[in-house]
Amino acid sequence: MPEWLHGTLYVGVLAGRDLPKHKNLSIRHAVPTTLDSCLGGMEKVACASRPSKAYCTVNVGPTRRARTDVLGHSSNPEWEEQFEILVADEAEEVSFTVKDDNWIGAPHLGRVIIPIEEVISGQRTEGWFDLVGPTVTHKNGKPIKAQGSIYLTIQYKPISQDPLWNSGVLGSSRGKEDDVPDGAVPHVYFPMRKGCRVTMYNDAHQEAGHNSQVRLPNGVHWEPESCWDNIYDAINDARVLCYVVGWSIYDKIKLKRDPNMTMKDAPFLTLGDLLVKKAREGVRVCMLVWDDKSSLNSNIMGGSGMMATHDEDTRKFFANTGVHCKICKRNGSNDDSFLQRFTTGNMFTHHQKSVILDAGGLQGGPQVDQKHLGKLSPKGQGKRAQQWTKNKLEELRRRSPGPDKKSPAHHAKPGPNANMGDQKEKRRLVCFIGGLDMCDGRYDTPRHSLFHTLATVHTEDFHQACITGADINKGGPRQPWHDIHCKLEGPVAWDVYHNFIQRWKGQAREYRQKQLLDLEKPKHNGRLYVPDIARGVKTEDIGDPRSQVGDPQKFEETWNVQIFRSIDSSSAAGLPHTQAALKMGLSAQKGKIVDFSIQEAYVHAIRRAKRHIYIENQYFLGSSHAWIEDKGVGNANHLIPVELALKVASKIKAGEPFGCVVVLPMYSEGVPDSASVQEVIFWQGRTIQMMYHIIGQAMQDAGVHDQHPRDYLSFYCLGNKEAHWDGEPTPPQHPAAGTPYEKAQQHRRFQVYVHSKMMVVDDEYIIIGSANINQRSMDGSRDTEIAMGAFQPKHCTGNTKGSYPRGQIHGFRLNCWEEHTCDVKELFEKPESTECMRDLAAIGQKNWEAYCSEEMRDMKGHLMTYPIQVNQDGSIGPLPDWEHFPDFPAAKVLGTKSATLPDLLTS
Repeated sequence: MPEWLHGTLYVGVLAGRDLPKHKNLSIRHAVPTTLDSCLGGMEKVACASRPSKAYCTVNVGPTRRARTDVLGHSSNPEWEEQFEILVADEAEEVSFTVKDDNWIGAPHLGRVIIPIEEVISGQRTEGWFDLVGPTVTHKNGKPIKAQGSIYLTIQYKPISQDPLWNSGVLGSSRGKEDDVPDGAVPHVYFPMRKGCRVTMYNDAHQEAGHNSQVRLPNGVHWEPESCWDNIYDAINDARVLCYVVGWSIYDKIKLKRDPNMTMKDAPFLTLGDLLVKKAREGVRVCMLVWDDKSSLNSNIMGGSGMMATHDEDTRKFFANTGVHCKICKRNGSNDDSFLQRFTTGNMFTHHQKSVILDAGGLQGGPQVDQKHLGKLSPKGQGKRAQQWTKNKLEELRRRSPGPDKKSPAHHAKPGPNANMGDQKEKRRLVCFIGGLDMCDGRYDTPRHSLFHTLATVHTEDFHQACITGADINKGGPRQPWHDIHCKLEGPVAWDVYHNFIQRWKGQAREYRQKQLLDLEKPKHNGRLYVPDIARGVKTEDIGDPRSQVGDPQKFEETWNVQIFRSIDSSSAAGLPHTQAALKMGLSAQKGKIVDFSIQEAYVHAIRRAKRHIYIENQYFLGSSHAWIEDKGVGNANHLIPVELALKVASKIKAGEPFGCVVVLPMYSEGVPDSASVQEVIFWQGRTIQMMYHIIGQAMQDAGVHDQHPRDYLSFYCLGNKEAHWDGEPTPPQHPAAGTPYEKAQQHRRFQVYVHSKMMVVDDEYIIIGSANINQRSMDGSRDTEIAMGAFQPKHCTGNTKGSYPRGQIHGFRLNCWEEHTCDVKELFEKPESTECMRDLAAIGQKNWEAYCSEEMRDMKGHLMTYPIQVNQDGSIGPLPDWEHFPDFPAAKVLGTKSATLPDLLTS
């Protein structure tokens, strides 16, 4: 009988002995030809016998959870690899399969099977295990013994024994055991950095005069900032370097606009002109942009390609301008098979979004930012507020080791910054990361207008990818865009910089390193302060407080931040080899080094959660190994959805309140009745079905009858509806009669497209980045991604004496809910409560009814119930009368499985 393994599996695959030789086909390299770049080298086929190039996979049930490196030809390989595998799997066995690496396949050499009863006992098992045949069995049903054996260790620790479980960010003792700082995700590539600052943004722009009703304790109020305004100003202020990474970057858009003018008429530079201006001023500007192969380096598809990323337009614009713009293909690894390389190159993308640049403000100590401090000061301009701010500034400056005060940590060993002159002239590094691409269609405000901005800021920036034939000349609705981004300052900015350097060296091969600034040269480090952290990723103690923006021991608003990635060695140069990689939390998979720390960060945060989780994401599908139907589709086996469901189930069993709120787009970008969008929605439905099944079963087992599954887990989407304004311009053309375009225009409604990639846990920990909750983003060897996880130690449960965290993460979560509901309620202060979950459900249902009604009036807020019916037993279906999405009569709410599309593409 299958049993749940939920916890950590400690596995060692150490060595093989007397493994069989491979006697089928021997692949011998011939003289290289021009086909090498496509086929990985010309080959000759001959019958021969050779020792195998063995590697071993670790499967929990049918799901592969780990894979060793591939060594040279040997019958007695010594892998010496240890794995710490996070598991949330229902399985009958744990198996180890030894395979022979081959460019056209991987023949099985044999397996070792450990029954689940032995695993869940928790006892450590170690020794030599004989291999058995992979599939062939005797008539008595027992496997046929194969040649050879492998040396293994295995031990399972259930989640109940993990000190991280329900611990909160600072509630774990693990840091003392493993020398990992409290709050850090252990065993990942980048360490946690202290003394940082985080600015969080909802949407690209905030309208002037908008006053948030969110209030934090002690008279502190929340003031949202405008992301694209800040990025524009930061680029314009750069003096040394500006490194930009994007899935899509369009030179013709304007980050800064006047709400009363068209984008073209606004008195600001386009992004392309701004970057060229900085390059001509002597700033080193380097760009990495994903190469959509469908754009074909030609005019066949207008330079935009199937994904409309404008990569060819961008390349042509920046040619010979002084901006070093590299268009990067998502190539597979040389260690991959031909099919794997073809799949990677044609299905997956470079999806990171970041801007890294220098900024002013380095004062030789923890940074005191008048504007930032003002954000968190008591509201009002009275004497009391001014005195509070003045006292805070004076206190911080007294604590800061200025340039004339010797800091033992700094002067212990002189570096390249010794004798660098007046420290006050130095500049520091800052960066922006998140979900916002700097391209067309992304500029939006929390109002998310459909029609009213088409004559101003969206006249030349009309984006509507979900309606066939949409055009500004035919009128709206435009596709509103909700997104989350952040600005990082302090030591963590150097980790984002390091990611750029690794990618540039790995993908801009024709440039190599010559276009990058050598920060060791006096002319560069004479302007930009370069701390020790810039020279070593694993530098735990940065040693110099001048790279921090605040003293983490004294400044209560300081942040601890950690960078996570999904990336492999085919996209990032300089990743360590097998043994060193394993020590740094990387995985050595069949000759390829893989970093999938974003998934690990999500799982660790979920496991630490005590009260509630809030998620906004463009996609939500995965844990296919736990699905009720279509198990294992697309190898979409990342753990996030099943971990959420098991967390909720554990709280139901314990009789404790818990709330999980997930905000998604109504349907993914694209025409909603197209095969690709319908299949994505179909997999999403399978994911949600699995989660509610686990929750419904937990409620039944615990005898909970006065609650509903949605009291613990609720899904929402965003939408808008705008009444006609007097004086609103009439478009010169009209959509074709009877089309979804005409229906949406007549009903004056459309979804607000959720492009965010964010999770908030207990209002004390937040993850923001570029990664979607699907296998593409979480795998590590599919789409390349970057994210950050952050918290304020002052505002964590462990430091608030049992009360709720009330720092900036709390304020940001409330600000997002204010945007979605147009309200700030006292109930929102305790989102885990049944009362809050039901109040949100009532708001969502009311807005859904307003969205679907024939009445033409503005909606109050955008939060809408996701159109699925959740029953008491956890079963799901479409809402009554809404089997299809509004205005799209052929688009099913629960999607349709495609008969032709590869699962890897849509999962």
